[in-house]
Amino acid sequence: MTGLRSAFVTAVAAALFAVPAAMGTASATTVDHLSAQAREPGCAKLGSYGQWWAHIRNACGHVITASVEVDGWDPSCIQIGPGATETIGLDPGDEPYYAYEC
Repeated sequence: MTGLRSAFVTAVAAALFAVPAAMGTASATTVDHLSAQAREPGCAKLGSYGQWWAHIRNACGHVITASVEVDGWDPSCIQIGPGATETIGLDPGDEPYYAYEC
């Protein structure tokens, strides 16, 4: 991981320990990402996700390429238009932590 990713993961972990939240295992879970998104740098924002997929929203007015951070190999980057939301595929068992620009 890059230094920026390491710093982000550390910040998110601290936020998760400071604000305990009950998370279920629904097939299409929309998780409250407000604390994570407040710390997500750049235009790529993680939206809802479920088994084998995640939504990434482009919060900026230009085209970006983005992916999500998971344990193991991150999925290939996808192109997302200005203000659009796209779906990225995940491997079985992957749970995205945050979205980032490639």
